[in-house]
Amino acid sequence: MRSPLKALLITGSLVAASLGGAASAAAATPAPPTLVTTNFACSNGVCEVGPGNVGMSFAAGMYGTGGPTCTPGPCTDQDAEYFVMSVVSGSLPPGLQLDNTFNGNYWTIDGTPTQAGTYAFTVQISPNQAGGGPSTTQQLTITVGTGHSDRAVIKGAGWDVHTGVLAISGWDANISALWSVSVTSTGRVIFSNLPSRTTYPIDGFLIVNYKTGSPCGVSSCQLTVTNSLGSSITVTMPSPV
Repeated sequence: MRSPLKALLITGSLVAASLGGAASAAAATPAPPTLVTTNFACSNGVCEVGPGNVGMSFAAGMYGTGGPTCTPGPCTDQDAEYFVMSVVSGSLPPGLQLDNTFNGNYWTIDGTPTQAGTYAFTVQISPNQAGGGPSTTQQLTITVGTGHSDRAVIKGAGWDVHTGVLAISGWDANISALWSVSVTSTGRVIFSNLPSRTTYPIDGFLIVNYKTGSPCGVSSCQLTVTNSLGSSITVTMPSPV
């Protein structure tokens, strides 16, 4: 006959093993991926991706973060292919589509809008690897104007003393806008009406390069960045490096 002590020890071991296995399984469950909305204008959980304009080329990268492949994220170009995105309610503006572009590694809303208005839709983002996983959704809007709608995000400016290149970086879904830069304090124009340099994937990432002397000498200064749609942003350019 099994002793009560042995029975207790054996039963306790089984319970501990069972609890440990359950804890491991719970810990292994990945968090659902979410949409990166850094470049969008968000309020109360709804994000404006644009705005865009009728007849003007539009591109907005749709990137995931989190989930089983990109923790802590955001995803790199190698990781982005592991997400599946789809519009599950509402509709994109006529002329735009959600594409899996650039060798299947990127999701982008792109195209040329054909009709003005505000369009609400919901995108679902799911992991795309063996075993799948939970999904999330994000409510989005795109407002399409008739020629001067814009929301430029200027992230930085710098002049490289070795190459003589002034670089302006940022984001704008209106990818065919032209850009100009001047010194804020004096109004001196550095360059006018240059396009953003083409990068791949074409996703709204903005970089404008221009070879020039240092706009501010050896000091830091403020630059005014404008575009052909009427946006105007002041950005600090640090001392040359």
